[in-house]
Amino acid sequence: MRPTSPWLAAALLTLACVLAGCYPGPEKLGELTRTSMQQRFRSDPQFKDSGAEVVRVQVTGGGDKRFEAVASVLHAGRTYEVPITILIDGINLEWLADPAAFSFLTAGKPTAQAAIPR
Repeated sequence: MRPTSPWLAAALLTLACVLAGCYPGPEKLGELTRTSMQQRFRSDPQFKDSGAEVVRVQVTGGGDKRFEAVASVLHAGRTYEVPITILIDGINLEWLADPAAFSFLTAGKPTAQAAIPR
């Protein structure tokens, strides 16, 4: 069993090196995040009727598992630049934004409790 242990060690080292490089590059990470954001806007009851379109997500910095980015969101003929944070662990991707970052999508919408003048 002694002769195979260097081979096993080499195989494990190679696997570790390959897996370490599995994180997507900035462009791919931006595209994956753009897709995730667009899906959220289409499915979240708060945003699904807003007509918002995520045009682009540009990674601006960070590294390892946390990245800073700017999402360009088109709404009502205007593009809004929204700062976001992207977290990735090799399998899962999550993006975070300030709670009021997308307030422009719901601004001007009457709430269920708002009285509509007649």
